[in-house]
Amino acid sequence: MENTRLCQLLRSLGPVDWRAFDRFLQSPYFNTRSDVRDLFYTIRSFLETRRTLPDRNALFGQAFPGRQMPDQEMHLLMTYLAKLLEQFLQQEQLRMSPATEDWLRVKAFYRLGLKKESDRAIDKAFSRLENAPLRSAAYHEQRHRLMYEQVRQHREQPEENARHLKQLNQLLNSSLVVLWLRQACLLLSEKAVYNMEPDTRFLPEVFQWVESDNHIDIPGVSAYYFGCKMLLSGEEIWFQSLKKTLSVQGQAFPPEELYDLHMMAINYCVRQLNAGNEHYFQEVHELYKVGLDSKTLLNNGVLSPLTYFNIVISGLKTNALDWVAWFIPQYKNNLERKYRDSAYSFNMARLHYARRNYGEALLMLQKANYRDLLTNLAAKTLMLKIYYEQGESEVLESHLDAMIHFLRRKRVIGYHRENYLNIIRVTKRLLALPKSNGPARELLRTVIESTDPLTERKWFLEAMKG
Repeated sequence: MENTRLCQLLRSLGPVDWRAFDRFLQSPYFNTRSDVRDLFYTIRSFLETRRTLPDRNALFGQAFPGRQMPDQEMHLLMTYLAKLLEQFLQQEQLRMSPATEDWLRVKAFYRLGLKKESDRAIDKAFSRLENAPLRSAAYHEQRHRLMYEQVRQHREQPEENARHLKQLNQLLNSSLVVLWLRQACLLLSEKAVYNMEPDTRFLPEVFQWVESDNHIDIPGVSAYYFGCKMLLSGEEIWFQSLKKTLSVQGQAFPPEELYDLHMMAINYCVRQLNAGNEHYFQEVHELYKVGLDSKTLLNNGVLSPLTYFNIVISGLKTNALDWVAWFIPQYKNNLERKYRDSAYSFNMARLHYARRNYGEALLMLQKANYRDLLTNLAAKTLMLKIYYEQGESEVLESHLDAMIHFLRRKRVIGYHRENYLNIIRVTKRLLALPKSNGPARELLRTVIESTDPLTERKWFLEAMKG
């Protein structure tokens, strides 16, 4: 039962959704079968107590004691419950989409020949749309969709419709441009990931339209326009324009679009950092703080481990140690349970290391079980640096040997394997380096500067100075 589609769908719901689905199943408009409700209640009793579901026969035996049920009937009952759950999820999604509800209401009244009701529904829909803060692609689409219905339903009034037709064309242009720019941003952002070259042949015409007649002031247009310009040119002026627009117009976008725009700006900073422009740590740190304050970086209250790690790095790099000390425990419970302890302990170790509290850092590193391979290797590298800075040469030698055995046992491939092997090799040479200045020291500096990949290059160069 655990691997069935029905179980996976139900496990994705929380207690609030289970209660809402219960009410849905009790409505005779949607469901008239009591056995479907009984099956749901039995499954829910296991999910609420975090128990593993038994096999199908045992589960149905508990749901319907004393009743013999053939496999086909059990399968049909599960299928019916799954379809009702899909219908429930559709209804919930519709309830969270007032613009779609408004448009469907207009269509329903028109289908029934209720012209006055349809006109009233259009007016209310426009009013609700304009009074809401959102000015994203969906806003422009809805304006065009409502105006289209208004024009179509007033064909017998050509004089009034002439004005509406002109406005309809303007709304279509705005809608298409925002959609085009949003899609272009997506394609340009992902082209490196998928090794593809997006079709941008119409972008010059789109840019020309945006830059004419103050169209850039249309809410929703400017953010995607600046994003496209930034992704195409890589110039900082467009990054700063996008960053400013997000700070001013952030509330104009739904969470998923604001997240995409925010990550677009963050990824620009990451590319600049990879190119050696370290002042962008301050930029990315500010973006992360804004994203946390607006909850943009949270998906249903959940923060990804990668984002959690990167936020800590940006804080440490900008010497915002007190803020990092607040952030790590503050957002620990926003991580998925399986990542919490390891992410918390590793990042607290990073903070203690930055404060040169080496004993506390080692204690935190030894506390958690790092199931993620790369986190495990990062923890071992941090221990390496601590042992070196404490002058624990013998302990460090043993640690380096253990790292080599670890890399042999684990399936670390490509870039990461080479990087950590290089770290081990350079550390061994650093330990063997004479204290006096001389050719050996200059040779090692040359090796450090030329070895690639070597993520700890800066630390090695600093260590040589000490």
